[in-house]
Amino acid sequence: MSTNTQHSYKLSVKKATRRTRRRKMEEKCKSKKKLSQKLKALKNLIPSNNGDEVKTDELFKETADYIVFLRTRVLILQKLVEIYGNNTENNEHDVLL
Repeated sequence: MSTNTQHSYKLSVKKATRRTRRRKMEEKCKSKKKLSQKLKALKNLIPSNNGDEVKTDELFKETADYIVFLRTRVLILQKLVEIYGNNTENNEHDVLL
């Protein structure tokens, strides 16, 4: 290879490396934006007593606690339906007596 060829080869490798780095940085930025959007959406779903500023690990803990709360609520409602039934005709009849 001649000196000019080596020099142009080195330049093209350098440019390709820069493009690759730039793409990786852009991809990182995009993935960070997506992640922050998803965390924001999760934060809007979970009732929080801590106000607006919640760390990510606290948000996940609050989410887990809220899931347990909702499961418990569903179980209680299912038991109430089992106990009192869901037949509206009998309930209306009981009120009239």
